Amino acid sequence: MIMTTCVVLFAAALLGEGTCGVYSPDGGKIAMQRVVAGKSRVGVLDRASGRFAWVEKGTGNAAYPAWSPSGDAIVYAYGNETNTAWAAKDGDTGYHLRVWRHGSGVREITTGRFRDYMPSFSHDGNRIFFVSTRCASPEVFLATRSGVYSIDADGGELAYLVPSHVNDEGAGQPVVSPDGKMLALAQNTGFRSTWRIVCMRLSEPGSICTVSLKGQSAYAPRWTPDGRHIVYTGFSKGDPGWCVYVLNPRTGGARRICEGRNPDVHPSGAFLLYDDGKSLYERPFGTGDLPGADEVVVDEESRLYDEPERLVWRAEKPDYPATVPMTEAFNFGTDRTFFVRAKVRYTPAASPRFRHFLTGEYEGAKLGFELFIDHGLPKFGVRDGDGAYMGAVSDMVLEAGHEYVLTGIRTSSALYIHVEGKSLREMRFSATYPLDRPIRLEVGPTVGGKGDILLGEVGTGWPANVPHPITRTKFFAGEGAK
Repeated sequence: MIMTTCVVLFAAALLGEGTCGVYSPDGGKIAMQRVVAGKSRVGVLDRASGRFAWVEKGTGNAAYPAWSPSGDAIVYAYGNETNTAWAAKDGDTGYHLRVWRHGSGVREITTGRFRDYMPSFSHDGNRIFFVSTRCASPEVFLATRSGVYSIDADGGELAYLVPSHVNDEGAGQPVVSPDGKMLALAQNTGFRSTWRIVCMRLSEPGSICTVSLKGQSAYAPRWTPDGRHIVYTGFSKGDPGWCVYVLNPRTGGARRICEGRNPDVHPSGAFLLYDDGKSLYERPFGTGDLPGADEVVVDEESRLYDEPERLVWRAEKPDYPATVPMTEAFNFGTDRTFFVRAKVRYTPAASPRFRHFLTGEYEGAKLGFELFIDHGLPKFGVRDGDGAYMGAVSDMVLEAGHEYVLTGIRTSSALYIHVEGKSLREMRFSATYPLDRPIRLEVGPTVGGKGDILLGEVGTGWPANVPHPITRTKFFAGEGAK
């Protein structure tokens, strides 16, 4: 059961202009960003007196403030909009991290032609987590990606925690849990993917689990002071707009609290801070706002992975290009798990960039599913509910003359692409086009010349050659429901 009715028990108090507000560790102050003369600047509001003071007095844009655990420092992003383009020819341009410390002023701790933003301190104050475009190419068409990094609180060497290898893949708002063991962040895994909240163990950077609601757009996570819940900005079908949600990441139970965004919880656990995109609000917060013990999301992905593969079509060393009529066995609807697998010997083509191996045509969707190569990267694509393309992209560039087993998978909520022996890449979505009227299967490259296809297969269930993604049940095993 998921509680999504809006709880309106308390009147919210208007605190004034500001967004992205965060409470100080003692709860007495609020750091925020305000727009002045078209520029975003960071300042601090004293809750008791109402006095406001600026932290950053520069002429650029300052945004995304976060407190150190001791409350003596604030980290934020600072840059000049006109100097952040990848095309900038000279100078050390970009958004960098700045740290203001009580008694010592402001110090810049990152540099370079990058966008470093959305920072937060570790639970002990020794490191800073942040999002950066450092993983992107300086070429404009490849610059739309961002990953999660960390750095010593006083600057120094970087650690790359959550990689981003493909275009349009991004991350946002990394925040560490109060016990220092886990990182919550927003993640988008590609073109037309939905932003979601994921958790990652800091001891195992590769272990990432989706915790926000299925089909929901979600960002800006913050842990509650006891580490048991996450408040975040979410939008689900039927919501009046962006809303504040409270989530138990271990059970999946979530509750919609009110309209608003960028929430934070007071260190006492008694107040909720949020904004409407322009002004800050504060309202009481308590156990009545939390999802109940019975509000548990069934770990439905586990059931999907338990369904064994069953082939509906198979051909060894098929002649191609070729057309194969598709029977009713290729009726996958909108939520049935199916896979498309091909063993290929990769031969690159100079132009055009695509190399198709297996393509399924359905009524209303000529390219109902596609297993193909784009610029040397394996991709698996389907259509969304409106018939527009969406796809999962591998982070592995294929090498000429090598043999590979490529597998694309669609479940009720995600697409996957797998290169045998390599990592599984995922893309989340909210709706997919119904593949319920099969017409024909195209075997072989439809564009880009010929490449060797040694085996082609289509089937239902989870493919035996692909490892299961980590589920909520497995990720939080041994921790209990807290």
